[in-house]
Amino acid sequence: MDKSAKKAETRQFLITNESGLHARPVSELVRCAMRFKSEITILVNGKKCSGLSIMDIMTADIRKGAEVFVTAEGVDANKALDAIEKCLSQLAEKGF
Repeated sequence: MDKSAKKAETRQFLITNESGLHARPVSELVRCAMRFKSEITILVNGKKCSGLSIMDIMTADIRKGAEVFVTAEGVDANKALDAIEKCLSQLAEKGF
């Protein structure tokens, strides 16, 4: 495989939702991540989670104020991170 096709990007996000990431926002986040070919991983509170696993993310106990590092590795990594950023922003606006 061409190395340029397997590019990894990481972005840091601050969770601003009053309730943190509970079932509803996590399911929205996973739904967003599933639209991309890139492998999505989330690092929070010292725990590495699959961006495609609701249970994995839920057990990380992501609360308001948490710093979350999201890595996307693959051909559409940048687009995936843009979409995840938008998803998290919309969830915060909705108060979820």
